[in-house]
Amino acid sequence: MRNIAARTVWTALALSLSLQGTGVLAELDKPIMDPAVPFDQMDTNLYNHLKSTPSTYEAWEYGWLPARCHDVAESWENKSPYDMEVYNVFYEDCDRPWVICRHKDAPMSIEKMIDNFGRLPVRLRSLVRVQLAFPERGAGQLLAYAFSDLGDIVFTGDMYPYIRFWFHEIGHIRDANVNASAGDYSASDAWLTDYDEDDYICDAYAKTNNAENFAQEVVVAAYDKIVPGGIAGLVPNYEDIYNQFVNVQEVMRDELCPGGACDRLFEDDHIVCVGPDAGCVTERDHIVARDARLAARSSEPRICEFQH
Repeated sequence: MRNIAARTVWTALALSLSLQGTGVLAELDKPIMDPAVPFDQMDTNLYNHLKSTPSTYEAWEYGWLPARCHDVAESWENKSPYDMEVYNVFYEDCDRPWVICRHKDAPMSIEKMIDNFGRLPVRLRSLVRVQLAFPERGAGQLLAYAFSDLGDIVFTGDMYPYIRFWFHEIGHIRDANVNASAGDYSASDAWLTDYDEDDYICDAYAKTNNAENFAQEVVVAAYDKIVPGGIAGLVPNYEDIYNQFVNVQEVMRDELCPGGACDRLFEDDHIVCVGPDAGCVTERDHIVARDARLAARSSEPRICEFQH
């Protein structure tokens, strides 16, 4: 069955970073709080307090992909679009399915992706269009990156144990879409004023630049809302970054809280033929359409590298 009613999802991850973006972002000069926020201790508590939303899923008919899925496979991950699997995922708290694209050799199974994504608050999931999963680029190397213009998130390697990186990548999407016409919120006076009120930043990864600091504070702000005892129960000197994570909470509001209903931010991606060998398009038409899509796209993702 060819499913044209597909919906899509979006982007962000963190720690020990390699950055690519459309602008030059400066490393932050504030000191790291001591002790720093122990992000590696967050996952267990988040899993314990976020139940996975009941769901069902179905595979697309072979030969068709969301356009972003096709182009990332070919242009970013150097993989064949013919090796991509596509699924509609139906969660009981939303009347529209999300779309997941998975390379056949990705170590993260479709079931793990569905479980992790389904644990996120539904209003947070609503910021995502498409999720994509690929094999690791190198031994032990886990990457995640977000195309925050349209809410697409890419994971390479098995990211399943690290649910905090879903929050981080979605943080990049929110950052780009608080007011999309004005640029990243993390470069705005509203964010920088509260950033200046604090004497510290939360960890070494946040020191990379304002965008990564904002995305890390999304993780802090979500943890504070979801886990009993909040961030104060995890790090005693939480007031060192108080103005930053409270700013995030004020901007994202109930997006960080379980419950509510879906209200999707982005329309579905358009659907394209995998390629001429699938029998749904001529080679010439396929190449012309692909090149036009790539030429029209202005955004580049921020790439986050996680060493485990």
